[in-house]
Amino acid sequence: MRTWVVWMMLSGAPAFATPRAQTEASTAESVVGMTQSASGRWHVKVLSTATPLKRGPQRFTVRVSDAANGKLAQGLELRVQPWMPSMGHGIDEVPRVTSRSDGVFEVSELDLFMPGTWELRFTLAGREQDTASVTLKLGR
Repeated sequence: MRTWVVWMMLSGAPAFATPRAQTEASTAESVVGMTQSASGRWHVKVLSTATPLKRGPQRFTVRVSDAANGKLAQGLELRVQPWMPSMGHGIDEVPRVTSRSDGVFEVSELDLFMPGTWELRFTLAGREQDTASVTLKLGR
């Protein structure tokens, strides 16, 4: 043990620190899908810390911005219906959607239980209603 600690000190690595770079990297979000709404008014971007995506419970950040000026949407509500087109089904549970700030939502309690192609079908409700669909590919 002492030899290991001395080696760590000589190599410049902290002997008992948690790997901070790995911790920070695992919390960085990556874009896993994006689209424009049916009307063309909104850009919808889906982000995740778990990439590549694999089957099982998911947590996404969804950012909705104005297509014309890029500003985050104000006064919108977001609903999501997960759908697996090849199988013709969704999931039984309703995913939780939490508004984090204008145009930024967290989607959780979303169990995409099968690998393959899934669609996240969004309904954007505010002064007007709009829809958008983002396709995701999940591995095993």
